[in-house]
Amino acid sequence: MINDIINYGIRILIILLGLLFVSGILMPEDSDPTMMRVFGVVFVLFGFYRLALYRANKKRYNSIKDEN
Repeated sequence: MINDIINYGIRILIILLGLLFVSGILMPEDSDPTMMRVFGVVFVLFGFYRLALYRANKKRYNSIKDEN
């Protein structure tokens, strides 16, 4: 149970970090705004990918465990 909370929490934090980059809230002063937005989009997509992958693997693990 605690493992699920940690996994979901970290994946959601990655998505939130990406949203902060995209919105411009978390942007260093000497950085290129376009590059930071690209990093933000990549972080958001990576976070959603990891979230979907974790859910699919967990569902597969639970179905295999139930069969045995």
